[in-house]
Amino acid sequence: MSITRRGFLLAGAAAPIMLAAGRNTSFAASSATLPNPLILSVSGVDGASDPARLARLIDPIIASGIPLLLTVSPFDTEGHPLDYNSAMAAWLRRRIDDSFDALEIGLHVETIEADAPYFQLRLASQAQAVFAKALNDYTRYRTKALVEARTLTTTSPARAWQDCAAMRAAGIHSVIHLPSGRPDKAGLQPVDGGYWMAETGLMNIFAAPQSSIRPSGRSQAPLGMPDLVNGVKSLSKGNEPIVIDIPLQSLAGMSAADLEDYGKALAQIAHRLNATGVVRQILPRTLYRQSHHTHRFVIIRIDDLRLTQAGDMEHMAFTRSLLEAGYPVTEAIIPSPPHGPVSKDEASRAYIEAMFAKKGYDVATHGWQHTFQEMLGKSPEANLKLVRDGASELFKTTGRVPTCYVPPNNAFDENTLDALARTGASTMAADKSEDLAWFRGMDRRGLLHVSETVMFEQEWSGDIPYRETDEVLDRLGEDNDAVFSIHPLTANTPEKKRQIMEVLETLTKQSGTRLANFSEYYEAVVPLMPTVERIRQARADVMIRDWRPDAISAATDAALKEDAAFAWRYFEWGAKNFGGMVPATAWPEGRTRQGYPYATMWDVGSYIMAAISAHRIDLVDDTTFETTASRILSFLAEESYLYKGSKLPPTERSLENGGKERKGFDSADTGRLLIALKILDRYTNGELPVARLVAGWDFDNVLRGGKMHIVKNGRLVPVHDNSYANYVSRGYRLWNHPLNPVFDVERPDTDMDDAVRAFSEIARRGRLATEPHLTEEIELGGSPHGRLMSDILYSAQMKRYSETGVLTCVSEGPVRGRPFFVYQGYQINEDGGGTFVVDAPKDSDIAYTARKEEALRAVSTKGSYLWHAARPGAYSSKLMEFVRKEARIPGIGFATAISEATGKRFEVCDVNTNGIILEAAAHVLGGRKPFLQEPSGTARGF
Repeated sequence: MSITRRGFLLAGAAAPIMLAAGRNTSFAASSATLPNPLILSVSGVDGASDPARLARLIDPIIASGIPLLLTVSPFDTEGHPLDYNSAMAAWLRRRIDDSFDALEIGLHVETIEADAPYFQLRLASQAQAVFAKALNDYTRYRTKALVEARTLTTTSPARAWQDCAAMRAAGIHSVIHLPSGRPDKAGLQPVDGGYWMAETGLMNIFAAPQSSIRPSGRSQAPLGMPDLVNGVKSLSKGNEPIVIDIPLQSLAGMSAADLEDYGKALAQIAHRLNATGVVRQILPRTLYRQSHHTHRFVIIRIDDLRLTQAGDMEHMAFTRSLLEAGYPVTEAIIPSPPHGPVSKDEASRAYIEAMFAKKGYDVATHGWQHTFQEMLGKSPEANLKLVRDGASELFKTTGRVPTCYVPPNNAFDENTLDALARTGASTMAADKSEDLAWFRGMDRRGLLHVSETVMFEQEWSGDIPYRETDEVLDRLGEDNDAVFSIHPLTANTPEKKRQIMEVLETLTKQSGTRLANFSEYYEAVVPLMPTVERIRQARADVMIRDWRPDAISAATDAALKEDAAFAWRYFEWGAKNFGGMVPATAWPEGRTRQGYPYATMWDVGSYIMAAISAHRIDLVDDTTFETTASRILSFLAEESYLYKGSKLPPTERSLENGGKERKGFDSADTGRLLIALKILDRYTNGELPVARLVAGWDFDNVLRGGKMHIVKNGRLVPVHDNSYANYVSRGYRLWNHPLNPVFDVERPDTDMDDAVRAFSEIARRGRLATEPHLTEEIELGGSPHGRLMSDILYSAQMKRYSETGVLTCVSEGPVRGRPFFVYQGYQINEDGGGTFVVDAPKDSDIAYTARKEEALRAVSTKGSYLWHAARPGAYSSKLMEFVRKEARIPGIGFATAISEATGKRFEVCDVNTNGIILEAAAHVLGGRKPFLQEPSGTARGF
């Protein structure tokens, strides 16, 4: 905000309207002589209210010339929206036409539950959508500006100086906080009323209890007229707006005649107060216009650059003339029309580059080829490809990720919106036509809809009927944020160009109207929402900035297969020296190689997946594969851990007689093993005794209450909410062991509401690492939660590389010497930031690891291959090429990591690194299809 309330009061301003002087001093000269604003508010009308009773109350007020604010609840007590066909909605529509100057109809939301700006914006957007759909007749909208709610009343106290600031993006200009008796935890609620502007231009107005008839307790009656008058008079001695608060429910016991008398009495009081000269009756929308120099934005959008090569030059010249005249512009660019992609069109590239050097220029993605209804009726995957390819073309051309999307011909569907959300877009601009459901505000995907679009063309048929200048201005109105869309056909004659300039000149002269492009508009009306922006940035990094079409060739295939063959050496060596099994880790020691003769169930799962992968890409024949798989199954059947009579896979197994393995049960390691076993069972068409092995384990005692647990020192410990739970829980479900959801939300991929909530949960659970989220993707096809976590991590790694020049890829793995094993990860913070951390698994090693942190930081070898498999792009290619060259330990396989400090490999290998490299190679060479979706019968010999 420009001035805090405290700063305003300390400055000793003469009248509340002076608050805006810091933004627009043109108001200052007259403000000192103006009486206190007095707002008469009737709140809490809903679909169940009786229009006839309401009319008896408000008609005397309006008939006497007293302006009135009437606020409507968009939902009833059961959550049903105000119905367009209801008697109340029909009555309100009539009153809008009959009493527009004297009556302002706004929204009432009894309680604002959320304090986060994003969820406050979502609340306002949903309320505004209901309001618009119920109170606007489409036939009216064809010729006039849409009726929107400008003011919202609530009984929630303000929580912060910027409370409700985000609601400005939903078209709300003022939020009036009515007295409620609720605790003012933030200590901001002015006792005698007041108001201030948030940074977005949202005005928070505070009603005082002295001018409210609202009962202050359950047993008390509404405030009487004499007390109300005295309360207003006492407040008029100050310098704040005064709100007479009349909650409709407080008058529920009155007869119709009494309501009419009450309305007359209110009108008389208002007239007497006006006559004293200490107050002036005003509507909130009028107060807002007087208190803020910009009360509405009109975005200038020029569509269809590159529609035709013949028309482009004239189009470009006109856009250039608008910018040179000082008008900001968003140009909607067709990325790849039939005459070629924009990144390869030298004329378009040169033009766009020159335009970005001018103030006020912005671009939007305008479909792909601008074919008829190209975004309708497509599969989610096809829509995602069209949206991503279009934005990527503009990114390659401009070096900037376009944040706004304009669907060609206003044709789009749910799949289009989902695709936009998945690519990190922030703004959607389309004419709403007959669907007013999301005319303004932010939808559940996190897309800001700016869809009150006005253009000269009435429709695209025949000779294209064309509106007159006055008709365009009528549709734009003087209060609504709107989009003035200019099509190449709009500007193809001198006469039409004059009309366009006429509209822009008129808008410029309108008091309180600001012309903007989409980027400027978003920055002005949407406050900082760190979590939302972080999620969008991650998606844009993965889907746009880093994405490159994967160039598959015989040479790249051969190189990847050779990598896999090198990784398979680890398993050949291990099986030869450890009875057909492989050790968890191995390292060169002089001219020999040593192995740590133990294996966890995670290690065994990696061995299974390595064997399947080697067989898929023809590194081993059928006999070798069957021998390997059978030995693994026999090993698993040889020994179990007993817990309360239940047989379970043990935490760790020795590969030698007399080993001192760790006792217990690890649900995460076993979950990963169960995934591998299900893939093996499917891959072999059930011809190996996999199902019989799994049936011999009893997980009931460790999956109590539908949650995963480990058994440590004989005790059950819950682990259902750790960072691995999302992946490993799928292993139990694959074998029909029901579990509670790991996250409370379902769709963080396309639902920003869910993504924001999941983000907080992810931050609470601890660090993120490459595994197991990418492992889940290549094995099982991923999950919305896993993709969100991996996208955030990938984006953070790219950012660190761009800032430091240090390749970054974090995962877990063994190191040579103390602490012998490290967890490298990324800890995200609630504010959207984060830190790369290095942890040790044992408490005794934590301090030591902290001291050695920089020496232990490394580029994970298996992580690099995973990123290449699951996120083919420029950065993942850098990672893979780096470890491919530097991580090879001759004769044994790939090292676990490359030191950031020295650039040299860690002299240690492990089963998981080499197993994951095999998985990643098989995934890419198999067309990047998840292992478990592979059709049965593909395994030769089974």
